[in-house]
Amino acid sequence: MRNSTTYDAFVGIDISKLTLDVMLDNPDQNQPEEIQLDNNPEGFKRLDCWLIECGADPEKTFLCGEHTGRYGEHLTRWAGQSQWDYAAVKTTALKKVGPDHHHKSDPYDASLLAEYARRYTDKLTLQKPTDRAIKQLKRLRKERRFMVDQRARLAQKISEAAYHDADMELITQYYQQQIDLLSRQIKSIEQQIQTLIESNPGLNHRYKQIQTAPGIGKVIGCFWLSLFAGEGQLNPRQISSRFGFAPHPYQSGTSVKGRKRSSGFGNGDMRRIMHQAARSVATHNAHYKAYYQRKLAEGKDEKLIMNNIINKIIRTVCSMWNHNVDYDPGYIQKMKKIHQAA
Repeated sequence: MRNSTTYDAFVGIDISKLTLDVMLDNPDQNQPEEIQLDNNPEGFKRLDCWLIECGADPEKTFLCGEHTGRYGEHLTRWAGQSQWDYAAVKTTALKKVGPDHHHKSDPYDASLLAEYARRYTDKLTLQKPTDRAIKQLKRLRKERRFMVDQRARLAQKISEAAYHDADMELITQYYQQQIDLLSRQIKSIEQQIQTLIESNPGLNHRYKQIQTAPGIGKVIGCFWLSLFAGEGQLNPRQISSRFGFAPHPYQSGTSVKGRKRSSGFGNGDMRRIMHQAARSVATHNAHYKAYYQRKLAEGKDEKLIMNNIINKIIRTVCSMWNHNVDYDPGYIQKMKKIHQAA
């Protein structure tokens, strides 16, 4: 098990758009060493040399940086391919080790990151470089979502143009031209996504596999890959909780007590498309349609039923993923016969 005794030197890296502020806490030195480097490949090479010059042992040195989104992606890739152990933490994690809440500077944050790595080594997960194809898939999917939202907003403007007390004919034409352009670009991105998936045997296998499940189409299949490609085992409970579909208790003492309910939080894209999938299977799939109608007849709230169907879909896809198998349409009937026989 990895813990603080495994390492004797800890490095905090505060990441910004252009620079890296690095603090090395090495017991062989009287005081921490610090340096500011460029946030680019040349800066990463300099970081490697600087650590060696300071006497840091790659096998006993732990690097810890902030999770800053795109600004830290190249550093993560470099660290995953280098000789150094590296982990990224949320910016809120520093509250555990930052006694002075009014002190704010990049070198100071770097020192807090080094201190956090020293105290919570056993809770940190080493960063591994993500496959290039998966990175590209995530980027294309996000750009497609952005363009779809832009197109919807423009279409809304056109639908409301008649309510303006002004001549909107020319403006409406401009909106329509932008919609046409976005439609072509969305189609082009979708073709790039398909080409990317088909050119990668691992992604293509998973992509086709999960689409055999009821309610899972190209959009959800692509999104699922961008989130979980490369993972060996998936936990449906964790996924449901992560995206706000898992019911949680609502209780405090004896005066506050309510029904279990989902948080309603989580990734907006996932919530949107999973609700669409649940609505689809409740209408077109015999098993889910029967479940939906039975629960309605029992007086259950429709939102609760939809949430339950979403969780059923998630459990199904996770089971297929974990066992690396296609969906078996006759599985439910087989299990019913087994239970009846038992």
